Amino acid sequence: MKDFWSRCAVTLVAIGVLIALLVFAFHPWVQYGVVLFVACLAAVAIWEYDRMSQVKNGKVLFPLSVAIVFSFFLQAGWPLLVFFLAVATLFAFHFRRLEGAILDLAVSSFGLLYIAVPLGMMLGILFMPKGDGRIWIVYLLAVTKATDMGGYFFGSLWGKRKLAPTISPSKTVEGAIFGWIAAIVVSGLFSLSGSIGLYPSLLLGAILGVASQFGDLSESLLKRDANIKDSNQIPGVGGVLDMVDSLLCTAPILYLYLSAYDHCY
Repeated sequence: MKDFWSRCAVTLVAIGVLIALLVFAFHPWVQYGVVLFVACLAAVAIWEYDRMSQVKNGKVLFPLSVAIVFSFFLQAGWPLLVFFLAVATLFAFHFRRLEGAILDLAVSSFGLLYIAVPLGMMLGILFMPKGDGRIWIVYLLAVTKATDMGGYFFGSLWGKRKLAPTISPSKTVEGAIFGWIAAIVVSGLFSLSGSIGLYPSLLLGAILGVASQFGDLSESLLKRDANIKDSNQIPGVGGVLDMVDSLLCTAPILYLYLSAYDHCY
């Protein structure tokens, strides 16, 4: 529970910073600060991933991850083009270094797809061409964190059956179920804002509740293979990857949902 309260403290500080950024997100100058903030998160997360993978391509991955994040701020067809150029750059980087090229390319490309693209999609949601993307960012964070905190709290108190003991010994089936229910409830409450209907909100909440826990377990899998407990040593959080692991799976779903159903376009 000590870890729980430290997480709560860091989360409250992060929420305060986030609210300040969101309130002024559409200001001509502040929006670039928001983009820079997300780009920095991506760069640190890529560094943590690069350290875990031990491929050591940080000097090329850092600028590529920042470029991918920024491309989602530009919208239109930029993200696809920039990602293609990023992969091409990774290939070009190995034209004079043949040894280990296949492994390096696979690990590096996956890192960009796994980290930079989802974080960039959060900017795509925030700065949608039409509508107020701030509402959807709040929704995304609320549902994702409700799943995380609900599952953690309930699992710590009443969890008995292990969910995935090999990669995450502390997670339980009971905690996972409660976290999933928390996601549906929070998503359903969001329908009161009028931005989404009740039934779509319940369905979307159910999907995001599963995706959030999948993202958490996925990052745990990477850490266990790298034989580390946390991706970094930030007090109360661990690392940036530990902080955003669930969002890396929920952000793409919401981004594609909003694009497919044309809610605010």
